[in-house]
Amino acid sequence: MEAHRSDAEPDLTTRPTIELDHHGADYRDRWQEISDGNVASCPVAHTAAYGGTWVVSGYEPLVQALRDHSVFSSFQDHTDPTGPMRGTSNPPIPYLNVPQELDPPLHTVYRRLLNGPLSPEQSRRREPFIRQVTAACLDRFTDRGQADLVTELTNPVPAIVTLGILGMPLADWERYAGPIHLLTYSPPGSPTWTEAMTAVGEMMAVLGALVVARRAEPADDLVSVLATATGDDGELLPLDHVISTAGLVVAGGVDTTTALVSHALYWLHRNPAERDRLIADPALLPGAVDEFLRVLAPVQFMSRTATRDVELGGQRIAACERVMLAFAAANRDPAAFDCPAEMRLDRSPNRHVAFGSGVHRCVGAHLAKVEAVVMLEEILRRIPDYVVDEQAARRYPSIGAINGYIGMPATFTRSPAIGATFPVSA
Repeated sequence: MEAHRSDAEPDLTTRPTIELDHHGADYRDRWQEISDGNVASCPVAHTAAYGGTWVVSGYEPLVQALRDHSVFSSFQDHTDPTGPMRGTSNPPIPYLNVPQELDPPLHTVYRRLLNGPLSPEQSRRREPFIRQVTAACLDRFTDRGQADLVTELTNPVPAIVTLGILGMPLADWERYAGPIHLLTYSPPGSPTWTEAMTAVGEMMAVLGALVVARRAEPADDLVSVLATATGDDGELLPLDHVISTAGLVVAGGVDTTTALVSHALYWLHRNPAERDRLIADPALLPGAVDEFLRVLAPVQFMSRTATRDVELGGQRIAACERVMLAFAAANRDPAAFDCPAEMRLDRSPNRHVAFGSGVHRCVGAHLAKVEAVVMLEEILRRIPDYVVDEQAARRYPSIGAINGYIGMPATFTRSPAIGATFPVSA
């Protein structure tokens, strides 16, 4: 994919501008206020941060950009690191995320390999496995009357489930979850970001060795599906792309659902009447999860590159300019949602864009929702009176990538374990 450079320079005197450092502490602390202000005054505006990018906060222009991958490209061109095609992260990460940073038709080759294993039907079929893992985690602390809900529950459950689907050893979940969490909450260029990149490199080396092994001796798992897949030419897919695809499944599986459920637990702690409502009627949980996704926004931004001059939201975007799509802001747009700042657990319809839209819509969306519903259901059934220690709860220092929690200590009425055991495999 090569962007077509515009012959004319963009008019810098008329474009609306904002100040936005999405990796900064101010944005972390005031993201709702900042998002609402941008939606109201600058649905499509430009910021000088990170080399300059357009920020799309309005719901309608954001959906338009998401659905037009030919104009708003996700591609990252590692053969030209100084070129305009810089992928979906801002600033770009120093490796290619496949298939997230590919566009059709190549994107389609890899996406179709994931669509089946992560389909709505397959995600529902994994509910007993997810419930068993959740119950086993709860069994480790319910008789103590205290726990860190993040490190002991919302972190391990999605990670274990993800490794099970891939066909990786379930006991290794911390080896994969730790580096991903550290990378997602570390500001780019910081010492912890450098540490995380080193750890992710080591993680990818281990994953690469597994892909090579599965290519030689396939098993009944997703890594084998990826390792033995062929392209339209009948040849095995490039090994580096296969490893990247598996790595993206790991990254997507171990952090976003953790962030979603952690924020939901904190919100329910703060809103006990709504918690009691879900306890009394668990059938509300699927709809509530969609509303948690809309309001609490685990993934707040994804970037694109304009491949040609285009008008979006009344603004002229030139070819090769960067465009950052603000999912969190679009989900608070009053043009799309009635009273968008309100958490309405029975909101319907709820056309949120927490999972994106178009060909790049999150392939793990169905699995994430099943995981979130099961986890919340089990938590509200077994420790319904949990109280979060708000002073000790620690949010990510940066939410430029994921809006999550590092830790969330809580207390609750003690209850005996139910004898749940960790599964050996998915």
